[in-house]
Amino acid sequence: MHRSFRSLFPASRLKAGLKAAPALLAALALTACKTETTQVSDLLFAPTFSKSRQYLPNTYNTQYDCRAFTGSGWKGIASGRVEYFDERYMISQAGCFRTKNECEAWLSLMRGYIDIPRFIRCNPYSA
Repeated sequence: MHRSFRSLFPASRLKAGLKAAPALLAALALTACKTETTQVSDLLFAPTFSKSRQYLPNTYNTQYDCRAFTGSGWKGIASGRVEYFDERYMISQAGCFRTKNECEAWLSLMRGYIDIPRFIRCNPYSA
């Protein structure tokens, strides 16, 4: 009934595992160098998502401002009501983008801020 330790873990398996350990550690070290490390304090004290007016995404005076847009592309319009604690206010934003994917990505971001949407759409646009 008694099994010896050597029969459960042959020496050849143990030696193969020990030979592979330095390569595994080197691969992990290189991976850690390429990625950013996140500290617990970074997660605890990171800025939080805020819906106050000063933190709403804005396209005006940026490369996505429709007043400075030339050529053809997509115009995204997002409007609706934002509810932020005891504040309730209406917003309306527009942006012009070269591709539909950029427009949809912007609308997806705006959906996170707008609680009661009235109009959220991407339309073909040419200036």
